Amino acid sequence: MDIEYLLFLQGLRESLGSNFETFVTLITKIPTSPISAIIPGILFWCVSRRAGLFLMFVMSFGRLINILIKDTACVYRPWILDPEINPSADALKKASSYSMPSGHTQFTTAIYGGLAYFYRKKFPLLIIPCVLIILVVALSRNFLGVHTPQDVLVAIIETMAVIFLADKLFDAVEKDKSLAKTAFIAGIIFCVVSTLYVMLKSYPIDYFNGKIIVTETAARLDSLDSIGCVVAFLVGVALENKFVNFSTNVDFGVKVRRVIIGGIVGGAAMFLLFLIKLTGFKFFYEFCKGFLPFISIIFLTPFAFNYLETKTKFKFKKISFKQN
Repeated sequence: MDIEYLLFLQGLRESLGSNFETFVTLITKIPTSPISAIIPGILFWCVSRRAGLFLMFVMSFGRLINILIKDTACVYRPWILDPEINPSADALKKASSYSMPSGHTQFTTAIYGGLAYFYRKKFPLLIIPCVLIILVVALSRNFLGVHTPQDVLVAIIETMAVIFLADKLFDAVEKDKSLAKTAFIAGIIFCVVSTLYVMLKSYPIDYFNGKIIVTETAARLDSLDSIGCVVAFLVGVALENKFVNFSTNVDFGVKVRRVIIGGIVGGAAMFLLFLIKLTGFKFFYEFCKGFLPFISIIFLTPFAFNYLETKTKFKFKKISFKQN
């Protein structure tokens, strides 16, 4: 049934032509777009620390759980399951490792599902566009032939479970601050165990057109950025609480400058990531792909703008616009 559904979408894609396929390809890139990437940062720096951290928790831990399921189930891509499936060439370039659950769907659900859940009482209408974005991205993965319906469904269910868990955990830590240290230690242990698991477990060796479908190296490399995300979240939160502990209760001008500073710090982190890539150390590079963006948002950017706002003679608030 799932293959028949994908073949139906494939026929639709071929009949609609390349322009429509390009449009759907743009849709499927929503979770990796700059807009999606900056949402948790803006929330964290300027609106609500808890909202920003909530989204980044779901994004990082959800991503790691997603990869653990992938590396355990080892489900191959649709075109491996049935040679009649002809995926989009552009989407195929990014379709690394195993298929289930869908990484794009997981990340989209983490950002927009987390956003809708967090503000479900304050802004209930926000749920509608967020759910639509999730469903459209999930459908796009099927339409482009890189994921089955099961792949995207499991990703959504898994991420919603992480969202509910995050809500309970954040409530518990807020009520009892001493639990933060326990949660940090548990998170580090989870990362260590996860790393050992994906690095030491065996992976199936099957061939397609004379080549190994997913090599052990490819599967392990695919997991490292998710581990980097979680490590950065845990370390970043600990460092920010100890050395920065900023407030979002600032005027509009300061918030604008925080976003600008975030862009500069993020750009510097991406340049550093580019230099790391040039070294050829693939495993370290994959880890840094997840680590650098999250540590930049959670600790490096707040450290930078907090220093500029409180430690220098130049006072931002003197030239910023006051909110009514």
